[in-house]
This record gives sequence, C-alpha cells and structure tokens, in this order.
Amino acid sequence: MKRILSLLPLFLTFFATAAAPAAPAAPIFGGNLPPIRPAFVAADTPQFELALTYLKRGDVARAATLEWEVLWDPNGSYDYRGIDASIKLMARKGVIPLWLLQPSPHPSSPWYQTTWTDPWLPKRELWPAVVTMNTNVVQHIISESKKYLGYPPLFQIWNEPQGGKPGGSTTSKFGEWVPDMHELFYLLVSDLRSKGIPKSQLVAPAMSGFGEGTRGEAAEFASMMPPPEFDWLSECGFRACHIRFSATWANGNTTYIRQGFQNNIDWVFWLMSRQKWPVGQKVLVTEFYVTPGDCGVPMGTDMYPYHAIAFDILKTSPFSHVLAWGLRPGETDNPNDPWSQYGGLGQSLVRWRG
Repeated sequence: MKRILSLLPLFLTFFATAAAPAAPAAPIFGGNLPPIRPAFVAADTPQFELALTYLKRGDVARAATLEWEVLWDPNGSYDYRGIDASIKLMARKGVIPLWLLQPSPHPSSPWYQTTWTDPWLPKRELWPAVVTMNTNVVQHIISESKKYLGYPPLFQIWNEPQGGKPGGSTTSKFGEWVPDMHELFYLLVSDLRSKGIPKSQLVAPAMSGFGEGTRGEAAEFASMMPPPEFDWLSECGFRACHIRFSATWANGNTTYIRQGFQNNIDWVFWLMSRQKWPVGQKVLVTEFYVTPGDCGVPMGTDMYPYHAIAFDILKTSPFSHVLAWGLRPGETDNPNDPWSQYGGLGQSLVRWRG
C-alpha cells in the first residue's frame, strides 16, 4: 500500500498533463436542484427556489428534464411547463443550467415496456423515438433559454449508468456499463451534434460511487470507454464523476477526515490516469456527498466542519465544476440512516464562502 501511495504523485502528474486540461484557478461551484414536474409547477417551485438561494450568480445548477413526464407517450404532445418554469427561475438567479437528459424511460412511463435483458434500457426498436425525444427537449431548452439567458446551457447525457440505478445497468457484477448503452449514447450524441449542439455543451454520464471502500470503480472506468465504432465520448466536452467523501474510520477527527477525503480524490485521479481520454476534455463532479455516517459521527452533528474540508479540497482540485448533492437542509434518502443524511451542503457553501 505504501508503494502504491508513493506512486500517486507520478500518476497525478500524468493526469494533469496528458488526460485533462490545465486546472482552472478554481472550479466553478454549484449544486443539484429538485425537479419541477410539469403538472405540479406551483407545488414544486418553493423547494426549487430554496435550493437556488444557496447558489450565487455564475454557479452551475443541475436540473432534471423528466422526459417521462415531458413526453408521456411517444405519440403524444410535449409538456414543457416544468422546464420553462425552471429556466426562468435559473435565469433570474443568474446560474448556468446543466440539464440532465434521460435516454431511458422511467418505469412508470408507457415507454417502459421492455422484455429485454436490461430492465433500465428501452427496447431497441424504441431507440430512435427516445433519441428524437431527447433532441427535441434539448432544442426547446436552447430556444427558450435564449429568451432569458446570455449564455448557453449544458446538457448531461445520463446520470449514473452503473449498476442498479434508474436508467442504469442491473446486469453487471462490478459496476460495468452494459455494452449496448454505448450504441444508444452514440445515437443520441450523434443526433445532437448533427443538430448543431457543440461539444462544449455536452457532458458525458457520470462515474458513480467513488469513495472509501468502493473499489468497483476500476471496472466501471474500464467499461465506460466506448468501442471505436460507437465513440460518443470524444464528442463531449466534459466527462463527469461522483464522489462520496468518506472516512468512517476517522470518528469525526478533522485531521483524519481531511486525510480520508484527500484519499478519495486521489483514488479518482489515479483511476483517471489509467485511461486514454479525449484530448482537451474537461472533468467535472456532478454530485458529491458528505454524510454523518461517512464521517463516523452521529446524526444531528454539526456537519459544517466536514463540509468545509470537502470544499477546501475541491477548491484546489483540477475539476472544472463541482456540484453538491443535498443543497437543502434535511435532504435524505432515509431519515434513520446516517449514510443518507446528505442535506445542508447549500448552507455550508454559503458559510464557507463567507
């Protein structure tokens, strides 16, 4: 282990010089926003606005397009009420939108009618319709954004294709991407590029789950590189990853927490150094987490000291953008699970910035 750690500076040097552009003065910070559903604009807007209060002008805000509600049926009409409301609110705040596309229909949608081996991918015969839907959504967002924004939005092709997640693979053992996803991504990215969407607006799907004790990411990294015949990745200006800052063994000791969090980042950089990435492609973090469970402290603990350590480390990283997951206080997957208490990063971001 000591030998591996001793080689990290070499790998980090390779990453900085060969696999990514020069690091910016500091990454652009931002966060993930709750969705505004087309049929529930009034009900969903207050939480969307609350999340925006923790961001400042020039930050990046990641929002969902909810295609399965925007276009409920392949033969139906589009419903852009949620998207249009989101655009106006983000423009008023002055943030840069990062829209999350979803080439896989949600299980509640009539589009989700597959007997195929991977339950999170549509049937192959639906792929052209799925591509058309996503491209239409992108074109609408660009057209509507021009009315309110003086800068272009970004678009992420998918969230986390890695195992067991909505829109991802449940058929792989170590978190590998299902090979056929590369073909679907290729069709979508090719269609977007043919419609004039530049690389600088396209973000690749995120590598997921990086953190302490989750070493399946190596297989995921290897499988996310597309085959030559379906090279969609070189047509994206960004690639993305998610980081779970974790040092459960630290028991809240801030010195050890800092060491553990830095190890999380170093592991990501080491893995990236082992791949041949498209020249000039930037790297961003579309989600990062800090929870009581990951820090070895009880629920209810003031998390600001640990949030601040994560912000400090990310500020000096070569990522182009870093987006927090859990801007609002109290955000959680499971209220009784210390590893699901990921809210409050927005309040800490404001406090950290001073």
